[in-house]
Amino acid sequence: MEQEMNELKNRYELSFVTQSEEATSVKALLAKNNAQIVNERPISKIQLAYKINKQGYGFTGTTEFLANAESVVSLRKDLQLEKDVLRGIIIKLKEIKIGEVGVEEKSSEKTPSGPQRIRNMFSGVLSNEALEKKIEEILQ
Repeated sequence: MEQEMNELKNRYELSFVTQSEEATSVKALLAKNNAQIVNERPISKIQLAYKINKQGYGFTGTTEFLANAESVVSLRKDLQLEKDVLRGIIIKLKEIKIGEVGVEEKSSEKTPSGPQRIRNMFSGVLSNEALEKKIEEILQ
């Protein structure tokens, strides 16, 4: 039954900047919106490029979670209203199921880059002599 619940949920990633190091407000918002935390990365202190709410530094963290779409909409609104959260962004992660997508083997031929690519672009262009010859044929 728990597996059926997970199938209805999508995987998301929340990256945030808070004023407090514990980020308990973020965890509380996730719990309030029925999000199941899958992975958390350590919280680190950062110097902000510009002040947000008169704060020159913040604590950033990233959390992966499972939730349904309605919960994510509610979570976004709650993050904007939470005073401890300076910035937050939620992105939907793509799920790649094992065995569903085959990995293509790299071909020995590489796509040309740099000067070779430019030469290939102009390989169909006629030289001046060939162009004059073509014009003469057309005019006759």
